[in-house]
Amino acid sequence: MKIIFFDGAGEIGGNKIIIEENGTAILFDFGKRFSINSAYFNDSFVGRNWKKVHDRIAIKELPPLRNFYKEWPMSPKNSIDIDIKAVFFSHAHLDHIGLIDLIDDSLEKYMSNYSKEVLSFFGKKGIIKNNISNIKIMDKPVKVGPFTVHPIPIDHDIPGALAFQIETSKGNIFYTGDIYFHGRTNEKSWNFVKYAKNNNPYILITEGTRFGWRFVTSLTEEQLKKQAISVLEQCNGILFANPYEPHIDRIQTFFEIANEKNKKFVITLPYAFMLNRYSSIGDTFAKDILSSPNTLIYKSEGMPNTWENETKETFVDAAYVHKNQKNIVMLLDFMSIPELIDIKPEKGALYIHSGGEPLPSIDVENAKILLNWLNMFNIPYFNIHSPGHAAQPDLLYMAREINPEILLPIHTQIPERFEIASDNVKILERGVIYNF
Repeated sequence: MKIIFFDGAGEIGGNKIIIEENGTAILFDFGKRFSINSAYFNDSFVGRNWKKVHDRIAIKELPPLRNFYKEWPMSPKNSIDIDIKAVFFSHAHLDHIGLIDLIDDSLEKYMSNYSKEVLSFFGKKGIIKNNISNIKIMDKPVKVGPFTVHPIPIDHDIPGALAFQIETSKGNIFYTGDIYFHGRTNEKSWNFVKYAKNNNPYILITEGTRFGWRFVTSLTEEQLKKQAISVLEQCNGILFANPYEPHIDRIQTFFEIANEKNKKFVITLPYAFMLNRYSSIGDTFAKDILSSPNTLIYKSEGMPNTWENETKETFVDAAYVHKNQKNIVMLLDFMSIPELIDIKPEKGALYIHSGGEPLPSIDVENAKILLNWLNMFNIPYFNIHSPGHAAQPDLLYMAREINPEILLPIHTQIPERFEIASDNVKILERGVIYNF
C-alpha cells in the first residue's frame, strides 16, 4: 500500500492525500494551498486561464495526476503513474475542497449533504468558478476497489465535517479531517476517538493545526456568548457581528444573544441564503432561526438580488435598522460593510469579528479596509472567536487514546509535536511515496 501527501505536509491547509493499493487509488480532500497560491497569483493577477492547471502544476499548487483534471489531461510521461478512482471530501473549507471544480466530471466526489450546500454558497460568491458534477452524498460506507471508506461525523466550525475509516488489506486507516472538541456537537469528535481506539488503528492521519498557537484551550459557544454579551452591555448600542456565513453554530450563538437581550436579529442576504440551504436538508437550528418572528432579513434598496431563497416577507432596510438600532443584533458580512453609510450607526455601536472574512492572518489588506470603515464610524472592534480546530491538549489526548501503530501528522507546521504523545510518528514530506 502506498500513501502520498500532496500539501498539508509541514504546512496548514491544502490537504491532498492519495492512498493506492493494487492499482486502485483514492484521494482525500483537494483544497487550495494558500501559501503557494498567494505567492504567485491573487484576485487581480489570476494568471493564464487557458493554462490554469498547467501553470498551477508548475508552481506546485497541484499534483501532476493523469486522467484527473477536466481541462488539462496529463501525458503519461509528465504525470504520476497513478489513477484516482474516487475523491472523498472531509468538509467544505476551501483548503480542503477549494479546487474541486478542476476535477474531471467523470470522477465520483463524495461529501456530506452539508458540504454540498456550502459548495453552492461558494458558487454563488464566485469562489468556485465551474459547475460541479458527479457529487455523491456520503451517508454510508463506500467500496472502491480494495478499499471500504466509512464516513464518521465529527465536530468542526462548519457543519457536516467527516472523519474517515479506510479499510485496507494492511489494516484500518483513520483520517481526522479537521477536528474540534468544544463545539455544540463535540460528542461526535469524542465518539470518533473512542471508535478509532477500539477498531485496530493501523495508521492515524491527523491534523495538528493549533500546535504553536498562543491559544492553549478553546472557548465553548456558551463561553463565547458570555464574552459577547459583556461587551454589548458596556456599549449598549447596535451589535454588528461577522461570523463565517456557513458556521451555523456561531450564527446560533448570536441569535441566542439577540433573544436573551430582547433584541431583533437582523441578517444580510448571504446568511439568509446559507440558513435556507441548511433548512432544506433538515437542520433544526437553521429552521428555528428563519422561522422566528425575531429574525429579519436586511436588503438595501437597489441591491441586486444575487442570492436565492430569501424570505421576502421579512425584508427590512437601512431606515428600519437606523431607527431601531439600539434593539438590534445584526450579522453584517464583510462585503456589506458599506451599508454602514445608510444605517448611520450611533454612539454605542460595536463590532464583533467572530471568524468571518476577512481573516487578518490571511487577508491583511482587507482586514485594514474593515478597520478603516469601523474607525470612520467610531465603532469599537472586538475579536471574540474560538478556532474550530482541536487545541494542543485535545490533540495529544486523542493521539494517546487512539494509539495507532503509525501516526502521520498533516495540516500542521509542527508535526514533531505529536512525538510527545507517540513513539510512532512519521514526519512527512510533500510528494514522497510512502510504502506501508
